[in-house]
Amino acid sequence: MTELTLYTPEMPWEELAFFPGNAEVKVLRSEPEGGARTLLVQMPPGGEIEPHSHLGVVQHYVLDGEYDTLGETFGAGTYRMLPKHANLGSITTQGGATILMIYDPVDDRARAR
Repeated sequence: MTELTLYTPEMPWEELAFFPGNAEVKVLRSEPEGGARTLLVQMPPGGEIEPHSHLGVVQHYVLDGEYDTLGETFGAGTYRMLPKHANLGSITTQGGATILMIYDPVDDRARAR
């Protein structure tokens, strides 16, 4: 791994392609081996990320706004760690949200299952 420094305000928002939903993303880190990723995800007002699951651990930190999932609301300053293979319900937002998402690397044996 090498050092990486990005100035995110100059990065363009791209269409979300990593999981199903209505959001934009800035890819801060993407490691092909193991699939480790760090993303800024921006959900517009009324946005939704559809139910899905991940092979590895995923961390969320809400930078601004708030989102709802499974009857709970997570606002700015909230940190969540979701265990591997967790089934995520629909993630919605009324006013929009920006979330830092960190995907831990996944062992290749888990990918083969």
